[in-house]
Amino acid sequence: MLPIYVDLDDVIASTVKAFIDIVKREFEKPVTYEQITDFDLKKSFQLSQIEYEHLFEVVHRPEEILNMDVIDGAIEALNMWSSKGHPISIVTGRLTSTYDSSLEWLSMHSVPFDSFTIVDKYSRPNMDNNIAISLEQLSDMAFHLAVEDSSAMAEFLSISMKTPVALLDRPWNREIELNSRLTRYSNWQDLGREVVGNNYCLTSNRFS
Repeated sequence: MLPIYVDLDDVIASTVKAFIDIVKREFEKPVTYEQITDFDLKKSFQLSQIEYEHLFEVVHRPEEILNMDVIDGAIEALNMWSSKGHPISIVTGRLTSTYDSSLEWLSMHSVPFDSFTIVDKYSRPNMDNNIAISLEQLSDMAFHLAVEDSSAMAEFLSISMKTPVALLDRPWNREIELNSRLTRYSNWQDLGREVVGNNYCLTSNRFS
């Protein structure tokens, strides 16, 4: 049975909400979740380059990683899929420096998974190529389904890799054009019910 690809940030871990708290703490800038309409956090938080670089350093500290909450319904859905025999592949674009703290966070929250892979999804600096794989290497893999929040990755997976993608609805991905392999879901509860046995039901392009 093919594995299910599951992104980590804002799919399992409530990352942007943690970022909002950090931006308020570090820069005294109150920003609401619905205001994060661009995947580029520098734009969404209206940060200077110096502020953005500081934020990027802070959010990757182990203590900040370990302090992130779990998104409601994620673990229940993953446990259900795992119980039906679907291998769970956590595929993240986090910096390679977060490898150990990310695994510790997954263990802390009893997240079921069969593999953990860091992919250089966004050509970010400071990625250790001995740990991260490239998008080209990712494209050689096959998945039953992918769960993402990133518009760019949802398009890459659904169009380039021809993988069915469940896009969890987020303010920063609402402009994406859906396609026959790309379906939007409001939450994990709705998505979890549609993965049954070996079949993934693309029943509707929700919110389209």
